[in-house]
Amino acid sequence: MKVIIPKVEIWEQPNHILGLWKHIARCTRVCYQSERKKNPDETDEAFVKRVILRAKPAHSEANHLEMLEHGTVYLTIPCTTEQNAMYINAFVHNKYSRWRRVENDKEDGYIYHITTNLRVLIENGLLKALQYICIPNEYHYRRVTVCFITNIGVSRELNRHDVNSKAEESTRYCNYSKDSENSGLNIVCPTWLENVGDVLSTVPISGFTTDITVGTFETRWDAWDYYWFALKSCEFAYNNLIRLGWKPQQAREVLPLATKTQLVHTAFVDDWEHLFRLRGEGISGAPHPNVKPLILDLMKQFKEHGYTKN
Repeated sequence: MKVIIPKVEIWEQPNHILGLWKHIARCTRVCYQSERKKNPDETDEAFVKRVILRAKPAHSEANHLEMLEHGTVYLTIPCTTEQNAMYINAFVHNKYSRWRRVENDKEDGYIYHITTNLRVLIENGLLKALQYICIPNEYHYRRVTVCFITNIGVSRELNRHDVNSKAEESTRYCNYSKDSENSGLNIVCPTWLENVGDVLSTVPISGFTTDITVGTFETRWDAWDYYWFALKSCEFAYNNLIRLGWKPQQAREVLPLATKTQLVHTAFVDDWEHLFRLRGEGISGAPHPNVKPLILDLMKQFKEHGYTKN
């Protein structure tokens, strides 16, 4: 068993077409905790098209299209042709896109500064609008991708924010047995326990079930003993279920909420600000003590990046 320190960081998306595919591929790999191993020469674009679009037309039965939402697309489109007007009209009436209109100083008409995502373009047949992709300017609504390293309990809190695009480490496909590449169960301990890493690495598992009678209150134990016992029991059961032939999606039934998970969210800045008010400032009630430190750290990072002022 290994103790993981929770953390949060902003993932910046490179401002070009190749960067768009790279960012989507990075978010997609979170789900399977995979790296580029089998085919190191495969491009990020090829990886996304193989895994997400399955090399099928955009309107066919492709899967995992939600991963495309992490690819933010900034467009600046002048309303000078009928084709451009068609693009603009599609984005203006799309609930997942935001826009601002400014006067065109060079000629009659307006320029539309649009923020959307790659899923919108593919599902609506608007890929040709990528010719107007640009670096975000003062008129674009900003979207930000954030990566959390936390536990499953905290991820449930964060995933309640439905407007965010999400990708999370999958307990269906990731094998957490000590014989796997993940080298055993990783946990993120709660904020109210200190120095647990040293304890978990030194206490042996052999014979740990002989000290108590299940269903009784063991007066020799403190809260930490019960916590440790529960985690070690889960790890012991999970490893042996895998050895007995259960697949990860079956053995995960015994994983505790303390299990480490990687979680990626992408959202507009004002949606992040709403999350900050709920999970950091506690406007609707006290935030969970494992959530609040992460959000306060993220609020600080948003200020440092210039995404928020307060």
